[in-house]
Amino acid sequence: MTLVLFILSALAYGAATFAYGAERSEDHSRDGGPQRWGRLALAVAGALHVGAIGAQCVEGDHPFKNIFLATSFGTMIAVGCYLPLSRRGRLVPLGAVLAPLGLIGLVLGVVFSGLGEGVVPGAKGLASAHVGLASLGLAGFALAAGVASLYLLAERRLRNKVFRPGRGGMSLTGLDRLHHRLVLVVTPVFTLAIVTGVLWILELGGPDSLEGRAFELAAAGVAWVASVGLLIARAARGTRGRRAAMLTLVAFAAILGIVIWYGVNAS
Repeated sequence: MTLVLFILSALAYGAATFAYGAERSEDHSRDGGPQRWGRLALAVAGALHVGAIGAQCVEGDHPFKNIFLATSFGTMIAVGCYLPLSRRGRLVPLGAVLAPLGLIGLVLGVVFSGLGEGVVPGAKGLASAHVGLASLGLAGFALAAGVASLYLLAERRLRNKVFRPGRGGMSLTGLDRLHHRLVLVVTPVFTLAIVTGVLWILELGGPDSLEGRAFELAAAGVAWVASVGLLIARAARGTRGRRAAMLTLVAFAAILGIVIWYGVNAS
């Protein structure tokens, strides 16, 4: 069953990627066209992705088993959160990023599901909490980074006086507001992921075990400082726009570094 759901979901993600790509490269009327089909295909892919993860859980390959399954879970959440945000034609270009991102997460979760032995007995509660919170943090920062990228692209077009009349989308103010709200929600989640991760490591091996996690802790620190600094700067000095978007991209890059680090060490 997992294989069938995997193939169907991968095909749907591929169709969504193609549809969003056509939307970007062709001139369409206001009724949508490929955009509408792309969103539909992405919704179907997300639903099948949920089914594939459920089938894997039945087989014992749950999202807490290894970084690849957790990444699959996180990208599925990101796709699920994007769909309601993209209603009425808003954030359309972000679909062209999330469709292949969801496909990558799906493939990683299925192909590398057999790696790892799951959470360590005696630390199961902290491990489960950490992986779950980290998956939510990955999904949230993926969305925030996508919106930040859209903001930077829209700002650049505005500065260069490159306009695309007749196209739907959010204004710079709308993108900045949505970006801030996403960071505001995901930062506490990511903070809890860091705390539970450190407590889990300490429970397993004591303070000495932190020495082998230098890169992971440093990257998490960079992401946390960037996101918290963004919120503080906005509250205290009204920092927004380009600087805020860049800080979010720094935080997301650091989180991707952690995922890659985990993946390399797990394999």
